[in-house]
Amino acid sequence: MSEPRKNRLSIDGGQVKEDEHVATYKAIPESDTEFRSSKTNLGKSKEKISADGAEEKLLKKEDEAKIITRVDMSDAKYVVGDHRNGDAKIELDANKRQFTGMTREEVLKYADDPFWVNLRWSLFVLFWVAWLCMLAGAIAVIVRAPKCGPPEPRTWYELGPLVGLDLVDAVEPQDLQQDLELLKTFKVQGVFVQVPTYEVLDKRDTLDEFKILFNKIKKIGIRVIVDLIPNYVFTNHTWFVQSENSTEPYTDYFIWTKEQPANWVSKINMPAFTRSEKRQMFYLHQFCDNCADLNFDNPKVVEKFDMVLKAWMGAGASGVRLNNARHLLVELLEEKTRVGRGSSVDADHMRYDFWEHKHTTDLPKLKELLARWSKIVTKESEPTVFTLKEDGSLPDLILLNHNVSMLRPPSAAPVPVTEDADALASRINKTLGSWPILQLTDTNDDRELASFAMLLPAAPLLNIKQLSADENDTSLLDLVNLRSDASLSHGEHHVAAAPARNASENVLIVCARWKEGHTGYMAVYNPSRQDLHANLTAVPSVPGTITIQNVSPAVKLVTNYTKNYQPAEDVLVPAKSTVVVSYVPIKHEKREKDE
Repeated sequence: MSEPRKNRLSIDGGQVKEDEHVATYKAIPESDTEFRSSKTNLGKSKEKISADGAEEKLLKKEDEAKIITRVDMSDAKYVVGDHRNGDAKIELDANKRQFTGMTREEVLKYADDPFWVNLRWSLFVLFWVAWLCMLAGAIAVIVRAPKCGPPEPRTWYELGPLVGLDLVDAVEPQDLQQDLELLKTFKVQGVFVQVPTYEVLDKRDTLDEFKILFNKIKKIGIRVIVDLIPNYVFTNHTWFVQSENSTEPYTDYFIWTKEQPANWVSKINMPAFTRSEKRQMFYLHQFCDNCADLNFDNPKVVEKFDMVLKAWMGAGASGVRLNNARHLLVELLEEKTRVGRGSSVDADHMRYDFWEHKHTTDLPKLKELLARWSKIVTKESEPTVFTLKEDGSLPDLILLNHNVSMLRPPSAAPVPVTEDADALASRINKTLGSWPILQLTDTNDDRELASFAMLLPAAPLLNIKQLSADENDTSLLDLVNLRSDASLSHGEHHVAAAPARNASENVLIVCARWKEGHTGYMAVYNPSRQDLHANLTAVPSVPGTITIQNVSPAVKLVTNYTKNYQPAEDVLVPAKSTVVVSYVPIKHEKREKDE
């Protein structure tokens, strides 16, 4: 008879099936003394000291009661492991439901809901509105932000060259036509032409003759700047005759006085006043005995010169240069003796340079007159020239801290070239900075000097004799073309005297032009009468090796350069000659470090 089936319980206390493998419980008899002794030993083992010296003890029952179990046993799942050794584990939170997202039906339900449809469209529209606003803001920042664009190109008169055509009254305008082709070959931008001043108001034929010439010159791309003398008319002029007879409105057209200042001397070292027997008064003539000075304190005289300017600009002139304009206004006061700078040791009281001439030079109202005439000469169609001709008898207006903003461009007096390189460099540097009209002169109208002038940061003024008709000599023309290069038109400059090789005394003059990222150029002029080897190592931006860029055929015969590259410390420059070199600009500190 088979052994009756006993009730078997799982570890969680539930009834188990017949074929299910579960852990079973078997009671231990009281007579099993061995087990009883092992239980005692187990209790003692709990009191042993662990390897790290910590004492291991079981919690007391009262302490176990204080521990709060935070696990919800309803969410626990008991999982039986290997039934042979009675292993089991408990999975906490096993019965909690995991989030699996919305069902398709739920999604469709909310997708068609009007609230969510409107919300989606509102957010969609808001996104694109915000994106367009950001785009518009970015465009506005780009448009309104300061721009670092390329500098304005130089005007035609700043690029140059300009050429002065000195005429005497007997020369007819047609005599200039033979020079037009030469001017065109050298890409001359403008020519100064001496023309009649007040005569054009009475003799229209004179103006018509010049109109024909102006048109011919303009057709070959050259502009005309007229030289005018506003100061006086000759004593046989109708205005003076009428004024001498006290006929209105000419009575005050000239500067009359009953008592002449005793110490006024004219520019030709003669008394500045002459008595008129007809009017029984003295009239002023600062420039010649038969040149009566006009009274520019009289508005009618100012208006007459306004008409002269309008007539010449209407005839096709592209600008005006005024001669002797700094002497237009006078004050009939005693002059003082000149002392210190500008005075002459051997001058006496009948010499012009013996006196200060403060009452006949640069009076305050002059600025008002120049500004008035500058506006008349202005054209909307093209930049025009309005400037003064400086003769060197006075310090240049641009050197006296006067406001010359109405002059375009300002002018400097001609700079005579001497063998004193330091003085020459100093004289040139004083005029630079405002891109003035500048002319270098010597006794021979040296063509080599014209080559040096092409690199100056100024509007170079040349004499037509400096333009060579030799078709084989293009060296000066090449330098004219070079003036549009960025280094020359907007680059930095350094004009200074330089020594010869193995010498400390400065005997040459250099003009270096460079701009970052562009080729640098330098003109070296030798004003002495002997060939020199220039040492250019002290010139800023110049490296140890330079390239011979431009020399005239005459210089090439003397130098006989066999290679273009030359050490900067040894550049042969013949007497009275210019050598132009090119180089890769470097910082001056870097070259010193390399050396």
